[in-house]
Amino acid sequence: MAGVAEENRQRIAAALVLAGCGLILTGLALVLQYRHRMEAAQSYVHQASTEQNVLLAHTIKRVLFWLLILVGVFSVSTFAFLRWSRRFRRWLLRKPRPPTPAEDLWARQDLAHAPTDSESPDAGNPGP
Repeated sequence: MAGVAEENRQRIAAALVLAGCGLILTGLALVLQYRHRMEAAQSYVHQASTEQNVLLAHTIKRVLFWLLILVGVFSVSTFAFLRWSRRFRRWLLRKPRPPTPAEDLWARQDLAHAPTDSESPDAGNPGP
């Protein structure tokens, strides 16, 4: 949501989450209502057609369940991707670190304690 203030992003996200929860609750209410109707209709309808309807209802219930799982996985993965991409963009667009001043490098060297030829590790070993 480019060009939208952070406060508005949070409000929009909250509204979408509430709308999603409302849709889930509506779906659950419709499933319960359909189950109640199927139980009530079972006593009136012929046994053979009822078995087909029950099989169809179970199939629809299974499909809706897996659809709900897929929507949940999609929502969580989308949320995770958005958080990662925001952090990556923040890292990518950060201000570069200032360069190390070159004139300060030699000021840090302590030349008073520089090893002499007698203190060097090769001083005791004559060359070939």
